[in-house]
Amino acid sequence: MDNDGGAMVKLERGALWGWGLVILVAAVLAGAGVWHGLLHGAPDTPTVVVAQAPGVPSVVDRAPDAPLPPTAEVDALLRSRLSGASSMSQFGAWLREADLLRRFVAVVSNMASGESPRAVVAFLAPSGDFQVSSTREGRTLVGKKGYTRYDTLGRVVGSLDSTVLVDTWREVHRLAERLHQESAPPGSSLEATLRRAFEQVLAVPVLDGDVEVVAKGALHVYADPALEALTPAQKHLLRMGPTNLRHIQGKVREVSQKLNQQASRP
Repeated sequence: MDNDGGAMVKLERGALWGWGLVILVAAVLAGAGVWHGLLHGAPDTPTVVVAQAPGVPSVVDRAPDAPLPPTAEVDALLRSRLSGASSMSQFGAWLREADLLRRFVAVVSNMASGESPRAVVAFLAPSGDFQVSSTREGRTLVGKKGYTRYDTLGRVVGSLDSTVLVDTWREVHRLAERLHQESAPPGSSLEATLRRAFEQVLAVPVLDGDVEVVAKGALHVYADPALEALTPAQKHLLRMGPTNLRHIQGKVREVSQKLNQQASRP
């Protein structure tokens, strides 16, 4: 059986948000450094320097009530700062997408509420189809070979330099907060939203054994009620397989630790 239906299909399509997850993964970490992950660039990504006119505030130094800087300026800043965050070239291609910071904020908001952010990062759709296999006993299991479609994402996240991510986050977090406030409920902060997203990531169980699904009409759902009760965002993570999930959760913990260390310094 194949395919794009059911809870498992949602998981499949959720991989489209992998890019945002990278960000989240490395950013969600302490509820304040989440987006660094998705903004890490590969060393071979050309560094873009934004020319600054004399007397004009930089992208991150503008007054809180000043108009937001042009998207192109923010993108150029992020690509420049994050170009050395990973030695993997794949992320360089992802960084060529436009409106990086706004995408990040949208992904974090979706993840925090348990929703799929796939529409924000649809360019990350994995190749191949969702697969299941049948046992002699008549059980239907998730095909483990399908996990390999997410290996690039897992390796990219695992390769991120958490120091670069945290330093970049501290430089642009005010801009990210302003973007968050454009659509956030009254009283909501990006930091609190990141913390919720962080909790979503780390609450996903790492399953090394077989994962059983059952047919539900034309769809597949998890046989284990506890897994089926996970949020769509958590199911996306689960769908990536135990190895890639460990990469993601490990990076989240690593960045979280660095953020906490910096916060505790006098």
